[in-house]
Amino acid sequence: MSTPPSADLVIFADKIIGSLDKPLFGQFIELTDNCINGGLYDPNSPHARADGLRLDVLEALRELRPTHLRYPGGCAAAYFDWQELVGPKAERPFAKLFREHDQVQQTAFGIPEAWALCEELGAQLYFAVNAHTQTPENAANLVEYLNSTKPTKWANLRRAHGREEPYGVKIFGLGNEIYGDWQTGQKTAAEYSAWCREAIHQMKAVDSSIEIIACGYGRPDPSWDRKVLSANVEQLDMISLHNYFGHPNFDDNMAANLILQEMIDGLNANINEILDANLHCQKRPDIALDEWNIWYRFQRKPERRDEIYTAADALAFASLMQGVLRNCDTIALANTSMLCNVLGSIMTDKERMVRQTTFYPQVMLHDAHAGHVVQSAVNAPTLPACHERFFNGIVDVEKADDQTRPSLRRFDAMPALDALVSRSETSATVSLVNKLQSEPLQVHLHWFGVKPEKQTVSIQRLDCSDIDKANTLDEPFNIVPTEDEVTLEGVLLLPPASLTVLKIAL
Repeated sequence: MSTPPSADLVIFADKIIGSLDKPLFGQFIELTDNCINGGLYDPNSPHARADGLRLDVLEALRELRPTHLRYPGGCAAAYFDWQELVGPKAERPFAKLFREHDQVQQTAFGIPEAWALCEELGAQLYFAVNAHTQTPENAANLVEYLNSTKPTKWANLRRAHGREEPYGVKIFGLGNEIYGDWQTGQKTAAEYSAWCREAIHQMKAVDSSIEIIACGYGRPDPSWDRKVLSANVEQLDMISLHNYFGHPNFDDNMAANLILQEMIDGLNANINEILDANLHCQKRPDIALDEWNIWYRFQRKPERRDEIYTAADALAFASLMQGVLRNCDTIALANTSMLCNVLGSIMTDKERMVRQTTFYPQVMLHDAHAGHVVQSAVNAPTLPACHERFFNGIVDVEKADDQTRPSLRRFDAMPALDALVSRSETSATVSLVNKLQSEPLQVHLHWFGVKPEKQTVSIQRLDCSDIDKANTLDEPFNIVPTEDEVTLEGVLLLPPASLTVLKIAL
């Protein structure tokens, strides 16, 4: 038997990158397609409890342990005035037309219901404000309704709706991808910057403790970010970054985390440039990666878009998730898109629910990593040249697999090993993605700052080597984690195309 290729992972346990005590494992629930209506919330499902939430979906959602839920959009934020999502259900509009997708979306799962779900999960509510067709004053009225203790018009409306105490919502995003022609109420950077400036002033006058996120554009148009930051850098807490990744070619799919890193580096450079021009600014805006996922194909059914994730997608997702956590010094908030159906980690029909392949890397990494991310360095074999050909995901798989199409970015030497290391006072966690499709990888661990003694440790693995396998409603357990025990002697053997997570006592 031939010797497997070898890699080195050097761990600097005393060199801290950043804290994981942030909302980095969020979920996105949107009033679009059947993410909420007909998915998470379905009073007509045999699995529905009294409030209309599906018990089987809730069970899976609890396993994800979301740090926050982003609601009601996304694109859907532009179609709902916040006043339509509060008060007795009988007094709300029964439904609104989500014109972008020609869908009717009911309003029964409104702000009180989203808040109650967050309370049940121990998560925060991140509310996406309609900056598209509502005014800055409307945004401030929303904060007053949700958070004010004073005897004022909007706080009293909340009381009239049966809630005396404030909700205390602390995270607000101002619109969604408002630069795009796919959005109702599209604005130029100048128009949006002026809207934000007034909205932030009014909203923080009501509650100075809230955090506000502006729409960022990122790689397609960095000048947008510079304009928005220039106008609002002293008031903003975060600026958003969106992208969808993935490719049907396995090696190209494995490059997703490199694309993510390039995006983060680019936005950080923009933030630093604006701060250098505003030396009096007291606070640095962070990044909110509040829409990201694998998305390069979907199956269109009547009024439905579903992304069916394969084992290869799960492996790319794991590497992306490690990239998010590795940048926890500048990413202050992150959530995948979406929770249920569409691009969901969870897929349903009326009777059944399945945890998609991408569900498991989230659970494995969230359950294992804690404390602080520390520096590490990899020396590993490299994959052949990999390509990025599209921004923000694509929907034409035939074009995606056309190797003659031009590249936006070419990666000539992608390491076959992607690693993340975190540590707390009592333990260290090492998660490892082997990107070699057909070969195991022998990894030598080199520790600096701590030296774990020889010990037997439990490890979790996600075997993704059958790269086209998916978890479906008919076959829900094709790709699931397994547990094993190894004696830690400084060398680990990683199976081909796999995620391995181990927690080591210190």
